Amino acid sequence: MHLFWTLFQDSPLLLQVFYLLQLGFTIWMAVDVYRGGAEHFWIWIIIIFQPLGPWVYFFAVKIRHLRMPFVSSRGGGGTWERKLSLDELRYRVERSPTVTNRLALAHRLMDRGLHEDAIVHLEAILQIEPGYCQALHALAECRIAIGEPTHAVTALEKLIERDRRWSHYRAWRTLIQAHEARREPADALKACRELEKQLPTMENRCLLAEHLIDNGLKKEAIELLDQALEDHHYSPWSARLRNWKWAREARKLLAEAEKA
Repeated sequence: MHLFWTLFQDSPLLLQVFYLLQLGFTIWMAVDVYRGGAEHFWIWIIIIFQPLGPWVYFFAVKIRHLRMPFVSSRGGGGTWERKLSLDELRYRVERSPTVTNRLALAHRLMDRGLHEDAIVHLEAILQIEPGYCQALHALAECRIAIGEPTHAVTALEKLIERDRRWSHYRAWRTLIQAHEARREPADALKACRELEKQLPTMENRCLLAEHLIDNGLKKEAIELLDQALEDHHYSPWSARLRNWKWAREARKLLAEAEKA
């Protein structure tokens, strides 16, 4: 710290304050990378690309994991409103059992692990709006949580039939989880194939490759991963940076598949 003040002792006071704040922010972001399990290349971006590096990490990674008491992120996109207590949400449903109030209460119950209580409100919503995608997905999550994945599959198939691209194909990933919970690897693999076909991202290719390996289709998994890594190699720099984690996962899965 003495060296820091020696370097900037001739700077205006306001600039010295800015330097201190920037230093503190840089340390905070570097520690967050270490503790939060982010990819380690972020450390070099934070340190080398001063003063922008820490801010790039903050907006690219950190801000998505911040808990903001006035933001609700259920169903995609935050809504800036005060976070109501469970008792307040129950009171609202008792006084005005609207779809919005019931859904908010169901989500809070799910956050508390009270999935069976949430199902009551979600089913009430679906009686009014049978094709309400957000309620169908929440119901499926609850069914998986209480050990009823077959019922979850029913809700998810109805959701997908209504809007297969809902919430950036989120229902497909939950459907895969439901099939896994049912111990039906062939059905999970089929859902993975369809998801990768519709959205061939590096992440979805890794997911498909993992299920191919689990189903004994290692040769197909190797071909898929080889193609995915080749596509990654010739992608724009921004895409390679964004998919760096999944490229590493692809290499890991490829090594696993090639062992046999």
